[in-house]
Amino acid sequence: MSENEFDEEVAEEVEEDEVEEEAEEAEEEEEEDEEEEEEDEDDLKDPLIAERKRCVDSDGCAGFKHSFNACQSRVNDQGIKENCTPEFFDLLECRDKCVGSGDIFHILK
Repeated sequence: MSENEFDEEVAEEVEEDEVEEEAEEAEEEEEEDEEEEEEDEDDLKDPLIAERKRCVDSDGCAGFKHSFNACQSRVNDQGIKENCTPEFFDLLECRDKCVGSGDIFHILK
């Protein structure tokens, strides 16, 4: 093998190594980008959930919430064979009216 052939072979190996390194770097960058996107998605919060919680805890729905919680405690503690569906639907109706009359639609623009 002559010196020129050896030099060419070494040059080819170096080029192959550089190409492999570039490919690895590109893959690492793609993985980092995907991780950043996933982190951004984790940071997103639905304002509707917060608004619903605020409405359930508001004074306007306090009576419905109390009725539902009382029913739940009767069923769980005393073993009464009753379901709390009417109380639950009343609470949901109050919550939905509160959300609809609030400023949630201005936030969601």
